Amino acid sequence: MSEFQTRIQEAFQQAQARATTRAREFEQEARKVLENLGDRAQAELKVVLQSAAKGSSAQLTALGVELEKLGKKLQEVAAKAAQSNGAARPGAGAKSDGAGAPTHQN
Repeated sequence: MSEFQTRIQEAFQQAQARATTRAREFEQEARKVLENLGDRAQAELKVVLQSAAKGSSAQLTALGVELEKLGKKLQEVAAKAAQSNGAARPGAGAKSDGAGAPTHQN
């Protein structure tokens, strides 16, 4: 019976190792996608701001409201990502080292 338990335990450990590896691969791919989306969003924002500079006060107010909504959505997504990251990696918590955040200087 112990041999059977050992084989079950080994099979479980192998499956867990494969799942962990796949999860890491998925996380890396997700980081790449989010970085690309962030770069695109930043480029789009520059275009919108350039257009807004030529717009009326009402248009600028509407743009400000939409940007505020976008900021809140991004904060919600970041909070959810931090929570799921903390759950996936014990001890990781909601601390951020900035590894996945692109930095741009103009």
